[in-house]
Amino acid sequence: MHPDLELVVSADEEARARVALAEQRRGSEITSARAKRDAAIDARRREATDALELELRTIREDGDRRVAGLQRQQAQYLTTLAGAGERKFEEAVAIYLRIVCEVSS
Repeated sequence: MHPDLELVVSADEEARARVALAEQRRGSEITSARAKRDAAIDARRREATDALELELRTIREDGDRRVAGLQRQQAQYLTTLAGAGERKFEEAVAIYLRIVCEVSS
């Protein structure tokens, strides 16, 4: 083989080896970068899910507290109303009897 041709072939082989090595490194770097990206996405997703669950739990607990407070108020109101009805019952019976007796007379 001619010495110049041998140099060209040698340089070509070296260049091809460098390209192959660069492509291999690029593939490894891309794989590594994708893994890091996926891990970051998963971490952000977990954080967002945790934040959402916390917010929903807080809303639920606040709603439960409000409902419990309203139920207590309603029970107290009904108790007060029942007490007032019992106190006025005798008076209502007396008024009814007076009306009935006056109309009958």
